[in-house]
Amino acid sequence: MKIDIKINIDTLITIHKLLQLVYDLPHSVNKTENIYKSIGKDLAELFDKKHKSKVEKSDLFDMKKLMKIKLKFHEAWALQEILLNLKPQLETEYQHALILKQINYLNKKIV
Repeated sequence: MKIDIKINIDTLITIHKLLQLVYDLPHSVNKTENIYKSIGKDLAELFDKKHKSKVEKSDLFDMKKLMKIKLKFHEAWALQEILLNLKPQLETEYQHALILKQINYLNKKIV
């Protein structure tokens, strides 16, 4: 089962920034945490590729344009969990608002 998410460039940049933090998480004895990290690393690679391709090509007119990313159900679920857990690492209220909006969007798609 695939889930399409639609995000703008600001949300892409913020999610990319959070997913890069997955690489810095310590190894855990908890299996569930290791599953999160494993899926999170795959998501980090996916968003890194999308980030590189979109940010290099973007201009001021692309800021409002939404891009579509297809995720498998478990990837969408893991992305929601990772965003919830790493949200305190964000620096600005704008980034918090973007991530909260994405968490709510994913929650609607997953349920």
